[in-house]
Parts: sequence; C-alpha cells; structure tokens
Amino acid sequence: MLKHVDIYITHTIRGFVADNAQYAYALIYNGVPRYGYGEIDRRITQNRIVLLSMKEALARMLCPCEITLYMNSQYIASAFHNGNAKTWKQNGYEKAGGGKITDADRWEALLKKCDEHVVEVVYCSHHDLTEKLNIGIKRKGNFEGL
Repeated sequence: MLKHVDIYITHTIRGFVADNAQYAYALIYNGVPRYGYGEIDRRITQNRIVLLSMKEALARMLCPCEITLYMNSQYIASAFHNGNAKTWKQNGYEKAGGGKITDADRWEALLKKCDEHVVEVVYCSHHDLTEKLNIGIKRKGNFEGL
C-alpha cells in the first residue's frame, strides 16, 4: 500500500504573468507538514511557476506515493483531469496543428516525476493552507511556528 501525501501549492502571481514571483508548497504526510519555498527574479507565467513548484515538491518524495496536489491553476488541473497531459506526452509534446506546446520541457520533466507516483490534481482557488503558505512567502520561506 502506498503512503498518501497531500501537497498544497500557492504563489504570488495575480493574473497571467509577473516580472518576479514567489511560491511555496507544503507536503503533508501523517499530519506533519514539510515546506518548500522559492523566488523567481525574471518574467514568469502562472502556469510555469505552478509546474516548477509541482516538480520541486515531487522531487522531495523518497519513494512512490499516492499524492493529491491542491493548486489554484485551473489550466494545469484540467490538463490532468481531461487527459491532455497524457496525450501531450504520447505525442512528444507536439500540438495537434504542429509545434511544441508551451512549457513542453517543464511538462516533460513534471510528467516524468508523476510517473513515479499515483497523482491526483485538484483545482481550488483557495485551499486549506493558502493563508499559511502566504505568510511563509511574506517571511521569505520562514515557516517556523505556522
């Protein structure tokens, strides 16, 4: 039986793109949180920062797990739910009309990590740890006492 881990992700991008941003995530296993934090000091899209934080969080898994990822990216969550991510992988990250999908390299790295686990992605505009993660972001990655 696989261990179950919940991963909660949030970031500071409001809108589609920002010139710099921060992100944070929490991995919850047996009720114990483990936090991660990062800063991006260049132009980045909301989708790209979510893909980055997902990959970083999954990289912390030491063994195959059953994972539920909670995030505020409807695009990424629906790509998992409707099978687009799997189709992109099967088609070499090519669009139906030709050319690579946006962030193809990020999707490829993320889906490679996802293959090691059983992953469910859940869209929610505000999840249980949004406020704690936002406090950690304001503290530049200090999650002590949260």
